Amino acid sequence: MKHLIRYLLILLLGFMTTAVFSKEKAVYELHSKDELFYLGEDSRAQDSKEKWNLDELENFAVASNPLYLREKQNIGMARGDVITASLYYNPIVNMQQQFMGASSKAATGLPETSVIYNQPFDMSGVIPQREKVAKQEFLATIASFRDFDRLFRLRLRQNFWTYLYVTEQINYQKEFLENYQDLLDLTKLRAEKGDISFLEYDRLALERVQIEREYRNARILRAQVVKNLRVLIGISDINSPLNIKGRLEFISTKEFGIDLNDFDIEERPDLVALKIRQQRERMNIELKKREIIPPLTLGVEFLNKGNENVAGVYAATPLPLFDRKQGEILKSEESYKKLGFDVDAKRNEILSEISAAIKELQARESQLLDYQKMGLLEKNKEVQEKSRLAYIRGASNLVTFLEAEKNYLSVLRSYYEIIYLYYNALEGYKASIGKMDNSEF
Repeated sequence: MKHLIRYLLILLLGFMTTAVFSKEKAVYELHSKDELFYLGEDSRAQDSKEKWNLDELENFAVASNPLYLREKQNIGMARGDVITASLYYNPIVNMQQQFMGASSKAATGLPETSVIYNQPFDMSGVIPQREKVAKQEFLATIASFRDFDRLFRLRLRQNFWTYLYVTEQINYQKEFLENYQDLLDLTKLRAEKGDISFLEYDRLALERVQIEREYRNARILRAQVVKNLRVLIGISDINSPLNIKGRLEFISTKEFGIDLNDFDIEERPDLVALKIRQQRERMNIELKKREIIPPLTLGVEFLNKGNENVAGVYAATPLPLFDRKQGEILKSEESYKKLGFDVDAKRNEILSEISAAIKELQARESQLLDYQKMGLLEKNKEVQEKSRLAYIRGASNLVTFLEAEKNYLSVLRSYYEIIYLYYNALEGYKASIGKMDNSEF
């Protein structure tokens, strides 16, 4: 009989609490809408727009971001240098008309007309070698752009995972706010009935203020992440909501099909660019040596003076007695040596970067696999619900309940933070080996 009476009292308190909750929830939802409007993220606008996943964001970014497109123009500029380097020497035409005497007292002589045609010739293969050097620079420019693309996609993905992480924070903190509001109303009813002291109600109200502050900070942080994403993908209309779809769920490297020991550092775009530029400098040394031999200019001249007509052929070339490209040859040789050191240093840097990325990724993944085996979230949720139910029934005090709520919140925050760090480490590993596309694994 006692248990039945207690059960009926609990039901009565539940109905009373539900009525109060509905009122508080309406006020809270109205307040939330104001906050969403302030941050430029109206949920109704989000529902009316199609949401983008990571691949769609990347495809749109590489097609519309002005900074990305500007960097891509370097390839076209380098192609122009190849065309310029492959062009042959232009011919020279000289026409001359003489009709005055040599001095003021001399009579006007017979008019004299001459036409001269000059054509320089490449005697040492300078132009083909110059074209080879320009082509190497063209390939290096493509590799440099691939390196820019690698870092651009890395930054975009890091902001994408940050958005999902902050969104998870907002979701579970919003749930806590609603739970705290419910418990706050229930505690007020119990205090008014004299079951507990008003001190417990005041303490719970202060706890809710702290969680509400964290919730607002998370929303502000997501607005900042959205701003970064807008810049990266090139959306200029700030009134157009940016909608991201996806959840922060753990997927192992095995499920992604990634073998952490299968990589080739020689494929890193920045290392490829350095090696190509080193080859270009080696070719440039040969170019400077060929430029020692100047072009040979052959000319044809036609002269008409009265009844006299004269035609002739001549040749001219500079004599390389003093300037034999000594300084430029030495500069190219030293630049070639310097780039050799840069290649070795970059190779060591990449190896260290990949090693650090693998260790971090393995540590994050191992921790998440352990959490997955033990069912961390399920157990944490179960403990939280039991603690909340015990407090509602009066079988637990406020201190014990608040401690359980803090533990639940702490576990959720830590779990999603580790997933966020895991995906950051995964993207860092992909960037360190130069493979940002899952299809390349």
